[in-house]
Amino acid sequence: MSNGASRSGSMRAADTDRIAVVQLLTDAAAQGRLEMREFEDRLKKAYAAQTFDELDRLSSDLPGIATTAPSIAPGQPAPSTLLLAIMSGFERRGRWNVPKRLTSVALFGGGVIDLRYADFTAADVEIHSYSIFGGQTILLPPELNVAVRGVGVMGAFDHVGGEGCPGAPHVTIRGFSLLGSVGIKRKKRKAQQ
Repeated sequence: MSNGASRSGSMRAADTDRIAVVQLLTDAAAQGRLEMREFEDRLKKAYAAQTFDELDRLSSDLPGIATTAPSIAPGQPAPSTLLLAIMSGFERRGRWNVPKRLTSVALFGGGVIDLRYADFTAADVEIHSYSIFGGQTILLPPELNVAVRGVGVMGAFDHVGGEGCPGAPHVTIRGFSLLGSVGIKRKKRKAQQ
């Protein structure tokens, strides 16, 4: 968690500090050091943390994890991405870096965007989804804060309800579906085998 600069544990943490700890916890869960229930509990606490002390307590018992550098340094969002399915399909699953802006288009095709195991490189993310004679599914973990501003024209554009955890990334989903669908679902992570 430490970036080499001296800091007091009672100093207020920034969104980038919380995101860095979430990436460390995700690495620990992927390595089997945390069970899924404990991982999700620590995620909620990381997003709600206000100080460096609170963040340090969440990862201090994970040996060797703190030396793992995240694939994108905090404060440097992943580049904008376009997912395109024209009479074909796309899938974005598992560990991947969620950019600040993601655009997905399904034209006579389909796609899946799974954010449950993804690493967020920005606190605010915009997803623009367009389905024309096609379908997309966006899977969200329970802790994310989500706002949906899409519309279905002779098709469906789901609207999920409920708030996520305070301090968790905020995802805004915009777009439309024309004779197609954009399905948005909150789904828990699967327990490791």
